[in-house]
Amino acid sequence: MEETLPPRLLDITAFVLARTGRIGRARMGAMTDGRGLGLWHLAVLAALDDAAPASQRGLGARLRIDPSDLVEVVGRLADAGLVRRERDPADRRRYVVELTARGRAELDAITAEAARLDAELLAPLDGPERAQLKSMLGRILAHHDPGARPPEQDAGT
Repeated sequence: MEETLPPRLLDITAFVLARTGRIGRARMGAMTDGRGLGLWHLAVLAALDDAAPASQRGLGARLRIDPSDLVEVVGRLADAGLVRRERDPADRRRYVVELTARGRAELDAITAEAARLDAELLAPLDGPERAQLKSMLGRILAHHDPGARPPEQDAGT
């Protein structure tokens, strides 16, 4: 017989959310690892798609990545031809990072793969329930992290 989690734990929403998040993170990590990237690489590609070119320092602040970690992430993306990193001609002390066409294609492929992963992870929910969950999680995240935009704002509403 398979061991089950204690009902008292399952009554704690934060526990269920953390456990579900751990499953999602592991699956996302496996997906990006299969492409030779990590979750931070995906975050940088997405941020550059949203607002590029960007200073390396600005990217770190926006994504909350330690500057020394970001140097390695951007370096790996640049080595793979997914981003271009150059000194800022206006301020030689800083680097400007830009998404390449190859990087945009990789981001598109990862995003499509992530949509399939979402469908698998959220299989017990129907379409309206998935949309409701996404909306509620976005509101919770925005409440605790003012830098996070809820999905409704991303759609321009």
